[in-house]
Amino acid sequence: MSTKIVNVDGIPVTIQRKRIRNMHLYVKPPKGDVLVTAPIYLSEAEILAFVRSKLPWIRSNVDRMHRSPYTLDPQYVTGDILPLWGECRTLQVQQGSRNRVTATEETMVLSLTGDSPLDTRKKLLREFYRSELKERTEILLPQWEQYTGLHCSSWTTRDMKSRWGTCDTRTNKITLNVRLAEHPVECLEYVILHELCHTVVPNHGPEFKALETKFMPDWKQVRDLLNGKYM
Repeated sequence: MSTKIVNVDGIPVTIQRKRIRNMHLYVKPPKGDVLVTAPIYLSEAEILAFVRSKLPWIRSNVDRMHRSPYTLDPQYVTGDILPLWGECRTLQVQQGSRNRVTATEETMVLSLTGDSPLDTRKKLLREFYRSELKERTEILLPQWEQYTGLHCSSWTTRDMKSRWGTCDTRTNKITLNVRLAEHPVECLEYVILHELCHTVVPNHGPEFKALETKFMPDWKQVRDLLNGKYM
C-alpha cells in the first residue's frame, strides 16, 4: 500500500493505493478528513478527476462536520451526527405513521409515532444498522466465499461490546457485530475474511495471518481503520 496527500481545490485529500477492485471516498469524523482508497492500477489523474467530480458532496460533508461534530454520546435527537458506512449523517427526528429509520446521502430520518424514550430510539437505530449490515453481508459474504474458497455454515448478527466478529470453530457459524454498519464497507469485508479464515485456522498464529495476507494484503491497514487508528 502507498499513501500520498494531495491538495484538491484547497482540500487536503489522502490517497491510499491498495490491492482492491473499486475506488472509495470517505469524509471521516470527527474532523472531516478526506480519504480516497484506490486500486493500484489507477493513475493519479483518474483519481483526482474522481475527487473533483465529488467536490460538492465533499464540501457539504466537511462543512457539516465542522458545524456539528460527530456525536460521541447521541441522545437521538434532531442534529445528532451519526455514522453510516463510514460517512456522517445528520439525524432528523419527526412524527410519522410508524416507528422507523430511513437514510439519504446526508441524513438519517427517525420517524416516531409519538414521544419515545431514549431506549426506544436506540433500539430503532440498532435495528436499522442491523438491516443495513444484513443487506451488505448477503452480497459480500458469497463474494468472499467464492474468492477464498472458504465457507461458513451460517451467519448472524449481534450487538457486541468487545468484538467485531466471531466464528464458532466447531460449527463454522459466523457472527458479525451490528456496529460494523457504522464503518466503511471495506471494514466489513475485512471482518468477513477474518472470520472465514477461522473456519480453517482456529488461532491467530502465523498460518492465520498468512492466510489473511494472501487474500487481503492490506488487512492491517483496514483493521487500523476499523479500530480508529487512522488519522
